[in-house]
Amino acid sequence: MNVSFRQLRALVMVAESASFTRAAERLHLSQPALSYTIRKLEDALGLQLLARNTRIVELTPAGQHFLLQARRMLRDMDDAVRDARDTVALTRGVVRLAALPTVAASLLPQAIADFAQIHPGIEVKLRDGRAGEMLRWVRDGDVDAGITSALDDTAGLSFEPLFDDNLMLLVREDGQRLARWTSLPYIALLPDTSIRPLADAALRAVNVDPKPAWEVAHMSSAVALVRAGLGFSLLPSSCAAVFNMQSCSVVALEHPAPRTIGLLETRPVARSPSLAAFLQFFKARLAEAQSHGN
Repeated sequence: MNVSFRQLRALVMVAESASFTRAAERLHLSQPALSYTIRKLEDALGLQLLARNTRIVELTPAGQHFLLQARRMLRDMDDAVRDARDTVALTRGVVRLAALPTVAASLLPQAIADFAQIHPGIEVKLRDGRAGEMLRWVRDGDVDAGITSALDDTAGLSFEPLFDDNLMLLVREDGQRLARWTSLPYIALLPDTSIRPLADAALRAVNVDPKPAWEVAHMSSAVALVRAGLGFSLLPSSCAAVFNMQSCSVVALEHPAPRTIGLLETRPVARSPSLAAFLQFFKARLAEAQSHGN
């Protein structure tokens, strides 16, 4: 069945005008052209939609029923066009973003709030999770993009580096503890976190056995254990802006491989105008923060 929106508009106009002459004038068509358009619609549907006589044009029962559907389809198309124009104009849109917990708690909240001031019609939805969860969410289309650490398995995905989130040494604030931190118990994150392999490698680089005395799932738990004086931990620098570091010594740590944080998307990358606008805004914020840090 080949039905065009031009034919649907012609039917609606004829029905509202009850006249081919008036409908043709409103559509800026000749009357023969309008009649041909309606006839092609009836042929495509296999239905007689209009009953014509010398005085007036009336809808048949089939025409009355189809008119409701024609108006709905035209309304849906008008809504779709309006939504597309609003999206391009950045007056409406949704950004579905996922991020590692430290990024979601440190860098993104203020960026989202400031972006909303500029584009109040764009809604940014944020989901936080581990790197493995991020990988699944992006691949399954649950989110538009993820801000996560570099991954080994990126088949079918694009990873764009954004910044390095280097490790820091965290011990309870005590000069003697800091001096002998290598002899303290190791408070580690779980092996399935993106931080754990980097932390273990950093310890090996300074000849410290990466055998943990504690293994926790959340960085907040590791910080709490350190504050209690139960050992040391290696955590990403970004978490310093998130958790309560009171009574803790925080020291930047040299390590073999930086923890690169980047943008994970499906390939080929096809960003909506809303997503592209937010990412441009966020990258500008990152560049500004890095320039101030230098």
